[in-house]
Amino acid sequence: MKKVIKLVLISAILIFTSRLAMTEENIAFVSADYLFQNHPERKAIAAKLETEFKATVEKLTENKKKVDARIADVQKKVEAKVAALQKDAPKLRAADIKKREDEINKFASTEQATINKLVAEHDQQVRIYQDNYAKRENQETSKLVESIQAATNAVAKEKHYTIVLDDRSVVFAADGKNISDDVLKAISAAAAKAK
Repeated sequence: MKKVIKLVLISAILIFTSRLAMTEENIAFVSADYLFQNHPERKAIAAKLETEFKATVEKLTENKKKVDARIADVQKKVEAKVAALQKDAPKLRAADIKKREDEINKFASTEQATINKLVAEHDQQVRIYQDNYAKRENQETSKLVESIQAATNAVAKEKHYTIVLDDRSVVFAADGKNISDDVLKAISAAAAKAK
């Protein structure tokens, strides 16, 4: 009997404390996408990255134009040689035709190897650029995420929220629980203070 009473008492205490804990939870949510897209520093960072990599982009664009021009030039030369051979073919012996065909094929093959090397070098430079850009973009993005996190923490503490969720994980929420605009104001205030 004592065990039953103990068990009932422990159960009642657990139910009471769990209900008490549930009533103390104050949950809000934010839209991380909204905060990121409307972050006051996002456009400045995008412009900064564009300026930082502008020379590289221009160099890669110019290099691509040169490779494309080389391809077009080789194609024209091969077509001209083939047209000249077709024009001269009725006057030439079979051995001479074969010799000129071999010369055209050798020229085309040599030029194609050169073009393949140029394209491979260009592609390697593009990959390096993309890797460098992604690395820098990630560095700058992490700064934005840190400022969003800091502002979210500050607003949550100020408004006594115990949990703040991302809106993508919220199925239902009461009106007034979305603190995204408050967080965005806090980010703007922090950015103004930093300047």
